[in-house]
Amino acid sequence: MYQATLKELTEKQSKIYEFIVACQVENSYPPTQAEIRDHFGYGSNTAVHNHLVLIEKKGYIRLNCGKARGIQLVAAQDSRRQENSIPLLGRIAAGVPTWAEQNIEDHLSIPPALFGGGELFALHVSGDSMIGAGINNDDIAIIKKRDWVENGEIAAVLIDQEATLKRIYRSSELLVLKAENPDFKDLKYSKGENSLIRILGRYQGIIRTEKNRWRL
Repeated sequence: MYQATLKELTEKQSKIYEFIVACQVENSYPPTQAEIRDHFGYGSNTAVHNHLVLIEKKGYIRLNCGKARGIQLVAAQDSRRQENSIPLLGRIAAGVPTWAEQNIEDHLSIPPALFGGGELFALHVSGDSMIGAGINNDDIAIIKKRDWVENGEIAAVLIDQEATLKRIYRSSELLVLKAENPDFKDLKYSKGENSLIRILGRYQGIIRTEKNRWRL
């Protein structure tokens, strides 16, 4: 894995970097230099290129000048970068519950503010029970750590030491974990079984992985 000792970005560099990350998250690919030029109103691609070279030297991106979209985000592991990244943990099932190992595999080079900020973590998604909500197998789910969610929200849930991603519905007598795929049955738990369930956090969004077109 590429590692770098990162230096602070200037205000202009930070805005360009955040724009690159936002485009990557939204579109699953980075912007071109022309798109960066137009977005910030620069007079030429040369000005954009000069900023990108400096951002690369500080360890935030890698440039491939032979490609139109030759900007690659870098996942660096030093402590300063981790403050502006999201820890990637284990795997969570969108289907049959499976254990999510509580070990940090990596840090995703994505500003937490893009997913609402707060205490965030990321989990690999396994299975297709949530495809109706746009969550596919091999996506990375971004979760905001909390122990409750509103009815109808999607959450990472721990069921007797096994983790799954489902939409939550509560009543006075029943807890329902609902899939977003008609091929999967709802998981229902009575009031007495609720002690087996622990909400790990609220689902904030996804990142597409290499298999789904995007790679950090």
